Amino acid sequence: MIRLTDITLSCLDVYDPTGEQLSQLCGLLLNIGADYTELSVKAFRKMGALPPGGRYILRCESIMQAREYPQFGTYVCHRTGRCAPAGLISEIQVNDIREIPLLNRYGSLQSVRIRGLDDVLSHDYKPAFHALRQSFPGRVQLCPENRYHCATAIAVEWLLDGGNEAAASFAGIGGYAAIEEVLMALRLEIRRKPNFDFSILPGIKALIEEITKEPVPARKPVIGEDIFLVEAGIHVDGIIKNPKIYEPYQPELVGNARRLVLGKHSGKASVRLKMKELSLPEASADVAKLLSEVRRESIRLQRSLTDSEFLSLYKAVSQNFDGGGDDT
Repeated sequence: MIRLTDITLSCLDVYDPTGEQLSQLCGLLLNIGADYTELSVKAFRKMGALPPGGRYILRCESIMQAREYPQFGTYVCHRTGRCAPAGLISEIQVNDIREIPLLNRYGSLQSVRIRGLDDVLSHDYKPAFHALRQSFPGRVQLCPENRYHCATAIAVEWLLDGGNEAAASFAGIGGYAAIEEVLMALRLEIRRKPNFDFSILPGIKALIEEITKEPVPARKPVIGEDIFLVEAGIHVDGIIKNPKIYEPYQPELVGNARRLVLGKHSGKASVRLKMKELSLPEASADVAKLLSEVRRESIRLQRSLTDSEFLSLYKAVSQNFDGGGDDT
């Protein structure tokens, strides 16, 4: 059985969020499909109380600190030896697959988190994953780091290859795999938790942006604002006929919406669809001429056009339209 740990709340100390922000974020994160929610001691102290219904892990600096919080059943801290008490996940940093054979010395540990392995996909990674699993008799959780921008791919490959546990953070904050991407990949590949509603993701993203004071990139997979933005004519034509050609899931699933923009790559189908979207009569304009003006203006501005800019072009072309036109 696959189990995912959301480590977002243990990666936010550097941003100094308020207790209210953390509590709100925690409540939202409980609903995206992770099995465990990890938080730092600092975050827990700020929150005071935890939202009900979650299974929580406390990130500690040492075993001694973990003992100060008996209300938690599970803790994680950096490896402190070759044995650990029940309920403690020992975190081991592994920066290179050549270090994997050395992990046998910690074979007595019943629950471990392997952090690092940034470049494992640059090697024959499946034997490396197998060796990693064979190094420990108990639970092995992988928490890949993102120095080479492939942490999400590593986490997904680990889980699809037989790994049972992985840790990730929302939007990859802290330099880890992006949990929303891992969850979506598992949903699409193996139908894991297909009934979960991801429409709250924009709300989580907005709260993360509020805490970090940093915008999430518009093209970020799953949560980016512009990932369902369509310009190219061939894409528009394909989506009109069958959205599944270009979209692995519906925009509404992640609280987003498909948006058509016009630019230098647009075609007549795009122009007609935009006119319909804005309730503009096609009979009042020469579509071919309008498309030419759209492309020219987009090249001049070096970007796609806003709806108001397109409307201005439509009005200008319509004034000089004699009622003829191109029906193709």
